[in-house]
Amino acid sequence: MSNARTFTLIRHGRTTFNNMGLVNGDPQVPVELDDVGREQCRVAGQSLAGRHFDLAIRTRFQRTGQSLALILDGRNVPIIEYPEFDDVRLGEFESGPVDAYRAWRHSHTPDDPPPGEGESRVGALYRYTRAYERMLAEDEADAILAVIHDVPIRFMLNAIQSLDPLTGPVKGVANCEINELTEADLERGLAAMRDRLGM
Repeated sequence: MSNARTFTLIRHGRTTFNNMGLVNGDPQVPVELDDVGREQCRVAGQSLAGRHFDLAIRTRFQRTGQSLALILDGRNVPIIEYPEFDDVRLGEFESGPVDAYRAWRHSHTPDDPPPGEGESRVGALYRYTRAYERMLAEDEADAILAVIHDVPIRFMLNAIQSLDPLTGPVKGVANCEINELTEADLERGLAAMRDRLGM
């Protein structure tokens, strides 16, 4: 693999749930982009208009598919769905206020899953580690675009700094924020994620 490989990570555009302060970790719950989110995606697409991509990645969530379509704007780029990059499962907090989930999270350890078959932050980190390993193994693609969610991007940005992915200084990723990573960045981040998990 060449060190010239690039990985462009973008959080999806703003959704109706984002605007209302609600959370969604179930891909079967339909959550669409709002007008602001659609415009964010168009602007991101214009920023990347001169860039070639060999492969594009999305999750099972409607918002990532809508965002990716607007960003690519008809470009012929192969698209793969990565369930491993899906947003965190929230259990009984699904479709509820974000503040309620955050309050619960702040009073529990990263190993604690939310009640109602939710997913712990450590469990999500395991899954995202597998997702990044899979993405790195797409060795026929030198330029990969991934339109995914806040948490997997945030975990990686912290890990690249060799910090705890869960508690590092990056606390949030803006809708349609563009993050350009090299292969060396991704490998360094993966090493820190594996260390955090004792892998």
